[in-house]
Order: sequence, then structure tokens, then C-alpha cells
Amino acid sequence: MGILLTISKHLGRSELRLLNKLAITPSMRQSTLAQELGVTRSAVNQLWTKLERDYDLAIRGNIDYGQFGLQLLFGWAQASGISDILTKFSRWLKSNSLVTRLTKSMMSSTLGEMVYFEAIVPLDDRYSWFCKQVERFRKRPYNLKIEMADALSISQHLNLALFNGSSWSFSNDFRLLATIDAAKGYVDVLPSVGTVAQSKVATLSAENLVTAAAIESNYYVSATELAQNYANLNIVSRAGRTLRRKIAKVRKTVTLPYMDLKDIGLPQKLLVCIKTESANSPLSRVLHAQASTFPKARVISGSLLTILDLEAPRTIDWLTMTQILTNLAGNTSEICTFIADRNDIETRLESMVSTIISRMPSGDHDSRR
Repeated sequence: MGILLTISKHLGRSELRLLNKLAITPSMRQSTLAQELGVTRSAVNQLWTKLERDYDLAIRGNIDYGQFGLQLLFGWAQASGISDILTKFSRWLKSNSLVTRLTKSMMSSTLGEMVYFEAIVPLDDRYSWFCKQVERFRKRPYNLKIEMADALSISQHLNLALFNGSSWSFSNDFRLLATIDAAKGYVDVLPSVGTVAQSKVATLSAENLVTAAAIESNYYVSATELAQNYANLNIVSRAGRTLRRKIAKVRKTVTLPYMDLKDIGLPQKLLVCIKTESANSPLSRVLHAQASTFPKARVISGSLLTILDLEAPRTIDWLTMTQILTNLAGNTSEICTFIADRNDIETRLESMVSTIISRMPSGDHDSRR
């Protein structure tokens, strides 16, 4: 079944040309874009400003949290019907400053209620504390069914080839099945474009944390803007040249840029939650590589868990999507899908920096005023 949805705002030809270039090479500077498009730098700047205003255009950084002493935890909880316990768990998540994502189901394939969550947790005593709190809800008297894992890989995808400036058109029926199924045979050689593997190798540093948060939010962050972020947290700033080197190093070694847009006719959130019996599932690797089949997708995978986080037209046949992915997974995986209209929490590392730093030992705060 093909999906076609028209949006109220229409992207012009010039805007779409610029966005298509950025989607392919998100790190491209405005001066290079002007050369590629055969227009002036001023024209590109005007288009960029308009896209920022109308569609929240941003170039963000998909980062390796482990390099900054952090771990992204993700998971979901589910109940068979309306559940006070699930509501209590959701309230706990909502009150926790480490939680960066909370999405409640509007309708699910399990016919019950579901909640998806993410948390960025420092790899210190706060990591074990967070895990213990989640475990508390798994045990009596709550007995809530919760799946949670450390993120091992994160990928971001935006496929503007499916967008003509006013409407999306893509197939979510047998053609989608054929595309993804065919890729399973090449899982070991599929390119992992847009995917960042997560590591656990670095200690937590306030200065590095502020830099990572700034680049995650704005891949093009300037040394002046970063210096202001340091000042806001009472961290003594480095010289401009030193900051530029630091930004360049983080961009090059632990970050991949991606383009982010909003209000482009993808109002519905569709989350596909997958649990496999064995670690490093081929389906997980296929989804990382083939998520660009969808208009806008984010894939997070752990050892046994994978989440396919989609933004889609409201008319998407999500039950068909569930059946397709269930068929692909076979009998070795559990799959549940739910749709939602909004995220109760949707923040980035930048909003948590002050809280994380306030709990760090004083010797790890770098140079303070």
C-alpha cells in the first residue's frame, strides 16, 4: 500500500535542492553548498534562515556517549490493560532528570498500554542506581514487565527522496518486506551509514561533556558559542584556538552529523520494539542499514533489544508494518509496536549537563571560576 500525505506548507524547489544536498552530506558548509548549487552564499544563507524558521532545520551530532563517560539506556514497559503501576513507573521516569525520552502509547499491537523511555546516565554510581530503580518496578509488589538495555549502536536516517516538497510517498506493504528481506542476505557487508557504535572507554569530564552536548545539539557550534556554554556553567574557557581544535577533534572522532527537520508531514510516532533470543541479531543490523527505506527513522540497538523509532504520515498502516517485521524476524524474536501522537519528554544531553556536572567530584570539574 502506498502512502501519500500532503502537508499544509510547501517546500519550494530551491529549498528542496538544498535539503537534498544536506541530507547526503550533512557536514557541508554554506559556502560549499553555494558552489554545489551554483548560487551565491547570500542566497544559501537566506534559504537556510527560512528553513530554520519554518522547519527547525538543524545539523545535529550523533555521538558516541561512551567517549564522554556516559551510557544511553533504552527500553520499554508494558501492561495488559489500563495500569496504575505503569502510570506510577511513567511518573517516576518523568520526574527523573536523567531521562531524555518518554513516549506513551496511544494504541499498541499488544492491545495494552506501553511506554518507551531513554536515559543518558553517567558511568558512575548513578548508572547502578538507575538500573536498581528500574529493577524495583520489575519485582513485587509491582511485577511490571520492563525490558531495558545499554545502547550499543545508534543510527539516524532521513530519506528526502520520498518527499516532493509537499507530500510523502512510500510503500509499507510487500515492497517494503522485499527490500528489507533482500538485505538480510548481505547483512555482513551492508554499509552502516549514519550509525555510531557506543563504547565505554572514557572517564567523565565536565569540559568534554559540555563540548559533546553542544555538538550533539548543533554540529556547527562555534568556539564563541562553546565558550559561552562554559561560562554559563562557571567553567573557565580555553583560548579560541584551543576550543576550535577541541570541537574539530570531537566532530572527527566520535560524532556523525545528521540533518533534522520538523513539521514536514510526519506527525505520527511509530515505535517497533524488538527483543531477540540471541545477541547481535542480524535483524538489528539490517534495520540500521535499511532504516533509510522509511521517511524518518532512528534505530537504537543493544545486545538483545532493538528499537525502530519512526516518524510517519498519520495514515500509515502500522499493523501491516508490524506483521511485515514479525515475518522478517521469524520465531526467534518478540515484536510489539505502538503509535503515539507526541513525546512526553524529548530532550538532549545539553539539558542535562548542569545536573550531571553538579554531582561530579570536584576534581573532575576541570577549571572552575
